[in-house]
Amino acid sequence: MSIALFSPTIPHFFQPLLPGFHLSIPLSFFKDYLKGQINCESAVLRSYGRTWSVKIRDRRFEDGWQDFARDHDLHVGDFLVFRYGGNMVFDVVVFDTSACQRQYPLLATQTQQTAKEIGKQHEKRTSTSVTLESPHFVSNLTLESMKSFRLNIPRKFARSNDLDRSCETVLVDEQGRSWMASIRLKDSDGQVYIGRGWRNICIGNSLGLKDCVKLELIGNGITPIFKLYSMLNKSCLSIRDLFSPSITDQTTLFVFQRLQATQMPKSCLIILVPTLVVQEDQP
Repeated sequence: MSIALFSPTIPHFFQPLLPGFHLSIPLSFFKDYLKGQINCESAVLRSYGRTWSVKIRDRRFEDGWQDFARDHDLHVGDFLVFRYGGNMVFDVVVFDTSACQRQYPLLATQTQQTAKEIGKQHEKRTSTSVTLESPHFVSNLTLESMKSFRLNIPRKFARSNDLDRSCETVLVDEQGRSWMASIRLKDSDGQVYIGRGWRNICIGNSLGLKDCVKLELIGNGITPIFKLYSMLNKSCLSIRDLFSPSITDQTTLFVFQRLQATQMPKSCLIILVPTLVVQEDQP
């Protein structure tokens, strides 16, 4: 965060978010800086390069405020700082109940920023803070995970990061695309896993059997956010490769014949046959 953002020469005010989610501009601030503005009936809120248009009635944010609150996952007790840039434009910074600035990597990716730029945003802290590596885990895609289209989250990782619960999550891949998925907790054995949505993530990122993925937890609010890194095993074809002209023109594709024996999904049962020699990995 730039120190200039809260410079004494730049007008700014702060407000806690109270029950009802209503938020008003302080009367003294309104009189000193906004009264007499031609367009004081509306404002532009700016965060991570995105903007939200909000109507103002009696100094209170109205139409459009709900969209801003939803996109920033605001909760009662959050603390918001508004820096006035002139012409009814405010840069907004959100602090949660821990008194730390809340990060929004998903908003950053939606502004077409690169993964490197996102990383730099997370490295920015106050002068008294320490930069730590985001928690992450690595997993190999096994036969079982491909059959069930789910990815188990290590129990220790889930417990230490408050993920041993059922909730929605967002995964941001290396291309900056975001994918919705669900985190589920099995009551029988306490296993936490990514379920609904994982199949689309695998297909969209051409993931297959024996591929390795790294999931980095870059946002841990009500909706956790993961950064997805994939290390593809080139010897295994994905479902997208099945219909690739470059593949079908050069090789012959066969579907493994033990469908009933293994009950594997077809996307994992593609083997490559160069010339007349069948290359098949042992299960």
